[in-house]
Amino acid sequence: MDRKIEGAWIIHHTDKLQNVRNATNDYEAVNFAGKCGLLLSSLAGTEDQSISRTKLEVLAKATNISLKIELPIILRELEKQKLITCSESEVNILGLTMATTLEHTATIFYDSHPENHEIAAINLSEKVSELPLDDKTAKEYISDTYKLDSTKTNEFLSASEQIGFVDAEGIDSSRKIIFNGNLFRRNEAYKIIAVCSALSESEIRKIQELDETLKNQGCIPVESAHQILEEILFKKLQSIGLYDVNTVENEKGKFNFVTKPAAFSRFGNSAVEDAFDLAKIFVTSLTFGMTQSQDQRGKIKAIERLMQKLINGEWVGPATAIGQDYKVLELRNVIQLKRSKYPNSFYMKLLKKDVGELALKVIISGDISTEAILHLPSASVTSYTSPERNRAYERKQQSPQTQSRIGELLDTLRTGG
Repeated sequence: MDRKIEGAWIIHHTDKLQNVRNATNDYEAVNFAGKCGLLLSSLAGTEDQSISRTKLEVLAKATNISLKIELPIILRELEKQKLITCSESEVNILGLTMATTLEHTATIFYDSHPENHEIAAINLSEKVSELPLDDKTAKEYISDTYKLDSTKTNEFLSASEQIGFVDAEGIDSSRKIIFNGNLFRRNEAYKIIAVCSALSESEIRKIQELDETLKNQGCIPVESAHQILEEILFKKLQSIGLYDVNTVENEKGKFNFVTKPAAFSRFGNSAVEDAFDLAKIFVTSLTFGMTQSQDQRGKIKAIERLMQKLINGEWVGPATAIGQDYKVLELRNVIQLKRSKYPNSFYMKLLKKDVGELALKVIISGDISTEAILHLPSASVTSYTSPERNRAYERKQQSPQTQSRIGELLDTLRTGG
C-alpha cells in the first residue's frame, strides 16, 4: 500500500481511538504516529516557517494533544525525523504538503515497531473501503496474512468494530458484513448501481433526484435531502457512506448540509487529498462567506480571484469577516491572520497552498455550489464536524430493523447486485 494511504488510515484510526477508553494501550504505535501526524499537519505550511512556543501550545491543544505528557515526546520524534528544530522560544518547521505529512506519519508508525494487529488494522480498513467483506472472508484474510490464531483473529475483529476502525452489520444470526465509510469515495458509479439493485423503483427515482440536485448545487441543507429522499432512507444510505453530512456550528446552533463523498476524489485519492478534513473545512468556511456574510463585513464575491491571490501567497483583506468566519482554519494553521489599521478588521494569508488548491477545484467544479448552505444565519463558523463522525453517530442510532436493511444493502454491494 502507498505510504500516503497508510498515513491517511493512521490519522483515521487515531481519531477513532480518542473516543474509546483504554483502547490506545493496544494500539500505541497507531496512536503515537497519528498524534505526530496531526501535530505536524497543524504546524507545517507550504513554506518553511517558525512559530512561537505559545502558538505551538495553542495548536497542540486544538489537536487534543496533552501539553505535559504527549507534546514533549511528539516534538522529540519530529526532531528525530528532521522535520522540526526546537529552541526555548520557537519551533522551526520544514515546508510540507499534506501528502508528504502523511508519508512521514507512516514512517513514524513503522519506526515505532507496530504490533502485527496494528498493521492488520490499517490494511483491513483499506481492503473494505474497496468492497465490503463478509466476516468469514475477513477472518480468513486476517488469520492467513498476519498469522493470528482463531481466538486472536476474533478478538481483533471485535475490537476493530468496537473502536470504529471498521463497521459491521448483520445479515442474519450467523453472518456479518465488514465495511467502512469510504466505500463511495472511489469507483462510486458501479457501487451505486449495485446498491440500487436492492431498492424499489420509487426509491431509485428519489436517489436519482437527490443526486441530480447535488450535481447542480454541490451541497444542500440536510432538510432538503430528507424532503427528496425521505429521512429514513437517507439515513440508511448515509450509514453506508453514500452521502456525507457536514456540520458547522456557531453561536446560533448546529447546521447540517449534504455533499457527495466523491466531491474531493475527482482530484485524486480523497483519503490522501483530505485526510485531515482541511479542504472540507475550507470549502465550508468559503461557502459561508459567499452566501451568508454581509457586504459591509466582507462578503466574498469573486471567489476564484480571491483564492488565486491566496494560493499565490498574497495577503487578502482587510475585512471584518476574515477575523470572524475562519476561526477553525486559524486553529488548524491553514491560514494566518493579522490586524489592519481599521477596528475589528483583518488580513488573511494562506499557509497550506495544497489545501487551498483542492478547495478551489471543488468549488469551481460545481461540486460545492455558491448557492449552498443558505439556511445558515449570519454568524461566524466556530466548529466543524466531519462526515465520518456524523456517519458513525448516525449508525449508532439505527433501529435493529434498519440495521438489518443496511446489512442487506451491503451484502448486495459485496456480491455486485
